[in-house]
Amino acid sequence: MSNASSIVSQAATVIALGAMLAAPAFASAGQTPGATVRVAGDRLELAIALDGATPVEWRACHPSCASADAGAGTSVRLVAVGDPTPIRLVVSDVDPPVDLEGLRFSSSLTEDERARIATFQGDLSVPGVRLVKSFEISRDGYEVVMTARMVGPDAGAFMSGRRLTLELAAGAGLMPPAAAGFAAMLERMSRVIVTRRVRVIRDDSREPTRLRAGDWMGFRSRFWTLLTRSDGAGDFAPEPGAGAPLGLTDEPGRLSWRYTFYGGPLENGSLTRADPRLGRLVFSGLWFWLRPLTFGVQYLLRGLTGLIGHPGAAIIALAVSVEILLSPLTVIAEWLRERVSRIRSRRQPGADAMQAAYRGAEGAGLAGFVIQLPVLVAVFAMLAESFTLQNASFLWIRDLSRPDALARLPVCVPFLGCDLNVLPFLMSGVSLAILLRVDSGMLTPSLVRRARRKQMAVTALFFLVFYTFPAGMVLYWASISAFRLLSQEAGRLWRRA
Repeated sequence: MSNASSIVSQAATVIALGAMLAAPAFASAGQTPGATVRVAGDRLELAIALDGATPVEWRACHPSCASADAGAGTSVRLVAVGDPTPIRLVVSDVDPPVDLEGLRFSSSLTEDERARIATFQGDLSVPGVRLVKSFEISRDGYEVVMTARMVGPDAGAFMSGRRLTLELAAGAGLMPPAAAGFAAMLERMSRVIVTRRVRVIRDDSREPTRLRAGDWMGFRSRFWTLLTRSDGAGDFAPEPGAGAPLGLTDEPGRLSWRYTFYGGPLENGSLTRADPRLGRLVFSGLWFWLRPLTFGVQYLLRGLTGLIGHPGAAIIALAVSVEILLSPLTVIAEWLRERVSRIRSRRQPGADAMQAAYRGAEGAGLAGFVIQLPVLVAVFAMLAESFTLQNASFLWIRDLSRPDALARLPVCVPFLGCDLNVLPFLMSGVSLAILLRVDSGMLTPSLVRRARRKQMAVTALFFLVFYTFPAGMVLYWASISAFRLLSQEAGRLWRRA
């Protein structure tokens, strides 16, 4: 980050902290039943119930909660009022298991330069055993550190041969919004384990896994994630079901435990700040050799956004930039196509020459697509998971991370959904204009009609695929098509001059 950006960020932090200090950064609602203790950092806000000492509200914001409240950022409620308990501690290896979330706690509040700390104490039904839990909420990050300790003269005897299990659940804020068509593949929530690699846990999986100290487990949606790691090794055995809680059981006989939670955006800087290995979650579905290319186009988009000032216009600039950067390869493919066509025309006069030219034109189109395919995959993966596009508006588009949805349809159309998306029509219209204006060369009218039928079928297929895609992805492809149309017309005028 540049010095100027750092100064702006620090100033925004000071302003936000000043606002928080004006109304206390944390406050207890008292010791009455149903009371909560509220603790806030710059990017996190938690409400922790005295009944169970567990978060009942958990809000994450980017770039800060003050910005999100002012309409200049975005936020998600990882845990909202009415959601099931997201963090549950259970003493296992005893019948029945001891649910520590059923205890009644008292609280105290402290803070240091890194975090604001809420500490809770509650007596177990077993005499001489007390549970002490604390939550350290990062002042300027997305980390929450929870420690739990069994204290008292009989704590060692109580935990002898017993183990503590942490159960983590996902709140409604991580559940994907409804999506139609192929966009449903993007809008999903997954259960993941992050070790030396990222592994998605299948919905029907019961496979036990041994997690080492520092390994992460949790839930991720398209833009947000809730994860935890333990300071010790543990046994992980998932229950089947897409939204089923995840459980981690530590070694038996322990009296203290420490868990770090990350609840925030799937944004590389924030993730790696919490733990460098969490950066593997970004574009984790791509082959390893495609990830650097994807990060490269993401860096280019961010640079263009900073230069132009808006992500929508930056996507158009990105499309033009990629086309220009790939133009040498496209020129080479076109040169090879023309060379093959000329050779075949000399050897096969008449109709055969026309057929050769037709096949050469098809081959050039295929070669050009194959050349650009890795870049296209990288750009689309980046646009699909680019956190900065969430809630970013452009022209009539309210959210570049969702379909443009200009109007509501009178009836819902199977597969296409319930909204009128205009961008796919514009994209297809430009593609048809390219097709109608292309130079047919020496092809006969019948071959021209045949080529156009094939291209129209491809255009129709692209329309169906792209119709429910996020507006940012459709805007990129429409910009590519518009640039090619302008280049084609400019070339036509140049040849006539």
